[in-house]
Amino acid sequence: MHRYDNEDRARTYKRILYGMLIFGCICAACIIFIFVRMEYAADDEVSVYSECIEENSEEKYVIPSGEPIGIYIKTDGVFVVNTEIVDDVEGGHTSPCEGKLKQGDYIVSIDGTEVNTRKQVTDLVNKCHGDCITIGYRRDGVVNEVDITPTRVSESSYKLGLWIKDDISGIGTMTYIDEDSFAALGHSVSDYDTGLEMNSVSGGVYEATILGIDKSSQDNPGKIRGSIMYSTKLIGIVNKNIYSGVTGKLNKNYVKKHYDEEEKVLLGSSEDVSLGKAYIYSRITGELEKYEINIVRIDYDGDVRNLQLKVTDDRLIDLTGGIVQGMSGSPIIQDDKLIGAVTHVIVDDPTMGYGIFIENME
Repeated sequence: MHRYDNEDRARTYKRILYGMLIFGCICAACIIFIFVRMEYAADDEVSVYSECIEENSEEKYVIPSGEPIGIYIKTDGVFVVNTEIVDDVEGGHTSPCEGKLKQGDYIVSIDGTEVNTRKQVTDLVNKCHGDCITIGYRRDGVVNEVDITPTRVSESSYKLGLWIKDDISGIGTMTYIDEDSFAALGHSVSDYDTGLEMNSVSGGVYEATILGIDKSSQDNPGKIRGSIMYSTKLIGIVNKNIYSGVTGKLNKNYVKKHYDEEEKVLLGSSEDVSLGKAYIYSRITGELEKYEINIVRIDYDGDVRNLQLKVTDDRLIDLTGGIVQGMSGSPIIQDDKLIGAVTHVIVDDPTMGYGIFIENME
């Protein structure tokens, strides 16, 4: 009886041992399977991350310009510069629009007729023969209407007592060219008399003939004097006029003729900017010149004044006195990267000025 008991006990132990061995093998297989899956998953994550890094790190090369250009902007509506007092036929003095329209408004209609030019406004006002008219105007993006009675100033002429504009033009600098696209100025095209950004509906870019340079001096910023050949020298169109500059499209033949052999540089970012030496690229003289400057301050939270710079190149100081009006948009190159553009001159010291990060102009 004891011999059979011992044999039964031995068989039981073997079964237990075999069961434990099988269980251990199953656990080991599960662990190996889990690790293999984790390894493949990790590989997948690394692959996706690598693809993202590769996509985000795509480099872009553009042609830095520095060319002075004529810029023409057509306003979106008729811009009100200010209200005025007019003399009526009886010798009185009136201001029909005082308290009704104000500086910065845009006249968009008269008695339901859309208007876009000063001539349209003048013609419709004269046709009213002194009767009250309804003027539609846009203020801060909202269109409203107001009733105004024009003042009779002669036998057949009537006036609103408004100083108005329907376009603006001037000399600025093209910053860079990307195939047939361009960016310029580094700040908006603004009305000279009010300083307000102009709401534009269209515009053109023209070749400019430089007639001379009025050099900057302390408390007296200079300017580039030039003429714009509107009839024959259209080289592109303006698509946008925003706080950070003007953008648009250039004539492809113009780009090919003037920039086909020009060097391209890497389009930089604010992270690429550092204090110290950099260069302003300019074609004021008719040829590309690279003038040394020193970046003395960086403001990552600014709008169009991200960089403060000082002109250190005697050639540019002798030519312009530092920075002059018309140089806005001049490209700033540092470590072979386009990192910004000139935007403003500091009146107290015209060898000092401000610039915008190039990434803010895109």
